Amino acid sequence: MDKKNRMITFSALAVFIFSTVFFLKVNTSSALEAAVIDETELGMMCINQVITTAKEDEEHELDEEIQDDKETSENEQSVKKSDKKAEKDKAESDEAVPVSEDPLVIIYHTHSTESYMPYSESNYHREAEEGTVRDVGTVLEEELEKRGIKVIHDKTVHDRPSYNESYGRSLNTIQSLMKKYPTADYVIDLHRDAAASSAQEGKYIKIDGKRVAKFSLVVGRGNENYVALYAFAKKVSQASESVHDGFGGAIIEKEYRYNGFVSNKAILLEVGNNKNTIEEARASASYFAEAMANVIKGEKQ
Repeated sequence: MDKKNRMITFSALAVFIFSTVFFLKVNTSSALEAAVIDETELGMMCINQVITTAKEDEEHELDEEIQDDKETSENEQSVKKSDKKAEKDKAESDEAVPVSEDPLVIIYHTHSTESYMPYSESNYHREAEEGTVRDVGTVLEEELEKRGIKVIHDKTVHDRPSYNESYGRSLNTIQSLMKKYPTADYVIDLHRDAAASSAQEGKYIKIDGKRVAKFSLVVGRGNENYVALYAFAKKVSQASESVHDGFGGAIIEKEYRYNGFVSNKAILLEVGNNKNTIEEARASASYFAEAMANVIKGEKQ
């Protein structure tokens, strides 16, 4: 800025000297008078011009600097706000707020060996966990806990050695678990359905371009709490439909109990059938967990 002011001052003085010489050549006496008269005015005019111009330039540069600082500050604040929002969103997704410190859900399996494609041995029953309803139960457990809902997942095999005595053995298990975990009144007996012999593939729906096994809820009319069981199954089905159109499971009524009397919030959940792949069944459990979590949070919070 000082260099610029010096250049402007030098230019003004040069104009002044040139003007004085010119007037002297034209009319020495009058020019001299004019020079004497105008010298002060011209000098003041030149100086004022230099000062005004320099001041204007300085103010202009200062305005630009302030504007630059303001824009930089606004940009930095905008970036900080975006970073904070991203951090907040990440924190919320990474750390689910616990609905309760105590277990709320028990998952168990009356027909523990039921399996999916490609695990077709023993007419789609296998004792190893991979590819079975226990495998799907693990996905449901993990997805619920990601949403802050504590789960007890029991993998006891109840349909070996006798398939016909499965419900008697599973009843002993679930009653023992509910006594141990009295806060866990959401009870899920997770099964899979049996496909018709002519079926070439399992029932599924596409969600986000992915094949997801359909599910159904079985309600036993033989239970004294049948009305409460049906109402809860309907709530779960509707919540599932809210997750994705067409995902809401059908409610099937049968003249049995299926151990539904242990809780008014007990459901017999059938995820897909034996012609569904294990990947389709796992995907179904993931989406079902979202629906179930919404129901539980709606009731507990």
